[in-house]
Formats: sequence, C-alpha cells, structure tokens
Amino acid sequence: MNKTSDALSSAMQERLQRIGRNLRLARKRRRKTIEQAAEMIGTSASSVRRMEAGDPGVKFSTFLVALEVYQLEDALRFAEPEDDVIGQTLDRQRLPARVREKKDKKYDF
Repeated sequence: MNKTSDALSSAMQERLQRIGRNLRLARKRRRKTIEQAAEMIGTSASSVRRMEAGDPGVKFSTFLVALEVYQLEDALRFAEPEDDVIGQTLDRQRLPARVREKKDKKYDF
C-alpha cells in the first residue's frame, strides 16, 4: 500500500475501483485496446491499467481525460452543491429567525 491508498477509507477505495471498472467497460465497448486508450488519453498503457484497477496513485486528471475521451463527462457528478446535504443543513441553520428591513441612513448635517 502507498500513502495515497492508506489515506482513503475503504468505501472510497471501493468507489475508485468501481470507477475503474466502469472506465474499463467503456473502453471495451468502444473496442479500444489499452494501448489505443493510452494514446487517446495522452498517458502510458501502465497508467491506463492502474486507472482501470482503481489505483488511487493515478493522477485525477487522467480519470477526467478518460471520461472526456469516452464522452462520459456529462455523467460525472462531483461535489455538486445540490448534493451537499450537510452544507445545505448548515446554511439553513445560519438563516436569521426574522429579516428586518434596513433603515435608510439619513445624514442630518
């Protein structure tokens, strides 16, 4: 194990492996070899193999370029504000109990 994989929870490691499996399936559906995919993505064949295995040491940009090459970038949902339930809850807690109309500042001089 390396530092990157040690820092990830087991749930996140499983998600990364699932993404890798999905990218492998996308490559195979397009009838591309690992070498062809590597050329299209602009990386090495070993990086494609590691990416498809869900290796967290692969650069994030490699995953993003692969999604773009396979035309799957629209399927990517990553940290969308409407999916941030905790952030939305915190925002609601910060709302004032009542809103007062601001008084106009009158300068009397």
